[in-house]
Amino acid sequence: MSINWGNWAVRVYAAEAWISLAPRFAAERPEIVDRIGEILADHQPAVRLQAARNLQVISVAASERMWEMGERIAAAEPDVQILTAYLGRSLRRFSHAEPERCEHILAVAKGRLEDWAGDAGGRDHMQECLGGWVAQLQAGQGRPLASAWLDEWAANPKRFQSALNAYTSSLRGTFFARYAADAEQGDMEMNDRAQEGLTNILRPALEISAKTHAVLASGASDEEKRAAGSEYGAAERIIHHAMNQLYFGAGARAKDKEDGPGLNNVEKKERFLADYADILALLQRSREPATLHRLVELYEHLMPGNPVAVFTAIHVILTGSGAEEGYQFESLGSTAVVKVVRRYIADHRGLFEDPERRGKLVEILQLFSEVGWTDAIRLLYELPDLLR
Repeated sequence: MSINWGNWAVRVYAAEAWISLAPRFAAERPEIVDRIGEILADHQPAVRLQAARNLQVISVAASERMWEMGERIAAAEPDVQILTAYLGRSLRRFSHAEPERCEHILAVAKGRLEDWAGDAGGRDHMQECLGGWVAQLQAGQGRPLASAWLDEWAANPKRFQSALNAYTSSLRGTFFARYAADAEQGDMEMNDRAQEGLTNILRPALEISAKTHAVLASGASDEEKRAAGSEYGAAERIIHHAMNQLYFGAGARAKDKEDGPGLNNVEKKERFLADYADILALLQRSREPATLHRLVELYEHLMPGNPVAVFTAIHVILTGSGAEEGYQFESLGSTAVVKVVRRYIADHRGLFEDPERRGKLVEILQLFSEVGWTDAIRLLYELPDLLR
């Protein structure tokens, strides 16, 4: 529930007035700073919110007191909305100028994560706020403390799912920053750190997924399977969320092709395939058809960048974990695969003069034909003529 106030909330508007006076007059009138400190201790959340989200207004007149007040908010503020408003708005203004002091306050807030378990919809606003901060400090600025926090969270995806997803969401554009026409050295370095962070999330999530999947497929007790299923679901949701950032950021969806960072020419697609080869290989290890489907669609978008590498990767997905998890039974899977094959035949027919590669193409179509998908069956029978 958000903090609201009405037209007759006189004390809220009085707090706003003190905040508006601070930038111009706080240096000459220290009582303004005192008043803002009192506002932060007010019993009404809407009043405290005005000071917490605008605390930077006293940064020039009373810098040390501003940091003291900020630490007090991080340590004792009982309302998570007020705390995240301070961390995400006022404190964020100092992420480059005062990173050490920001980290100190964030560490205080991080120590209180157990105070909030998320709202009724399952969202954990504190974790989301801290996840965005770690994206800024680790990928954006290369801060080692943020890297350590990310590793800590990645080792426990069930507990820190919201923080990890916030991290990858915050970096969707950064994952493609190096491919912009005006990219600078800083963009390259930021992209490298973002890739490192993504890898450090995916590896443990995939290890947990594989371990718990084995329990689910074993003769373990119902209690053990319930626990394993919960961990498996959390790990795979994190993997899927990360997959979505690459899928949508690359412009793989038709409506995204002209917007956002994207990969809109052959040269960018070729570079991305090379730069992200290890990460794409990790994503191939997912056991969830929904994630594999996104990956197949992303590869279809990237096809012009390296048709041979893309075909090899798609074959591995479809005949490996995809087949094991029943992706061939999904109607969306059949539609995507038929689309990919038709595009290969139209644009890269010469690749299938190689007998081994042609055999892999037939293997893919047989996989989907055997479960009865009409388009796959038709394409399989048409294949000899289409490859002439």
